[in-house]
Amino acid sequence: MQDQSRPATGYPYPYPYPNQPVTSTNGYPPPNTTGAAAPYPYQNHNPYYAPQPNPRAILLRRLFIIFMAFLLILGLILFIFFLIVRPQLPDVYLNSLSVSNFNASNNKVSGNWEFQVQFRNPNSKMSLYYDSVLCGLYYNRESLSETRLQPFDQRKKDQTVVNGTLSVSGTYVDSRLVDSIGKERSDKASVEFDLRMFSSVTFRYGAFRRRRYVTVYCNDVAVGVPVSSGSGKMGGSVKRCKSL
Repeated sequence: MQDQSRPATGYPYPYPYPNQPVTSTNGYPPPNTTGAAAPYPYQNHNPYYAPQPNPRAILLRRLFIIFMAFLLILGLILFIFFLIVRPQLPDVYLNSLSVSNFNASNNKVSGNWEFQVQFRNPNSKMSLYYDSVLCGLYYNRESLSETRLQPFDQRKKDQTVVNGTLSVSGTYVDSRLVDSIGKERSDKASVEFDLRMFSSVTFRYGAFRRRRYVTVYCNDVAVGVPVSSGSGKMGGSVKRCKSL
């Protein structure tokens, strides 16, 4: 005999189903007849009501859009400007380098150097102004002497020749430096020096001004100075230096 307390097999479970909210077909929430808390909070379905936006968030969003648009326009203007003007670093050439009274012994170096440098402005639309050019003489990255060249101005496509002198008298250096100089003089009858220049260069185009620090490298300049003589000069022709 079938147990009357169990539902008949094949028939749906009595409504409502377990663990499911009671719904209504007319669009309104059904009455809560059990006295328990409603399974879902009531939601406002009024189509004429909408939450008001935050004015502060709208203001910040608009300011951000304006700022990004300003940066985009400024970047586009600068891009077009540099595309038209095309600023270039100056071309620098070492015309000559000579030394006299050169001596390297007993951990001391002495000598007098004279050099001539040619600066060329490759820009056809911009003039250049060199402010206080610092010039240094090096050997194996060791500074031997420094001097300053007077400021000068260059027009478009202009060239300027500058002369300078460097001197050192009995400056103490490492013994390995003296040995390296002596070996070069005995093997090659010459010594390779490095001439470097540092300057603040102002690029000018109308009312536009842009300052940039430029470093010029004239490396491995061979000066013929054998052991038997304390004087010599740069061998070969004009040497082009590297500007960065």
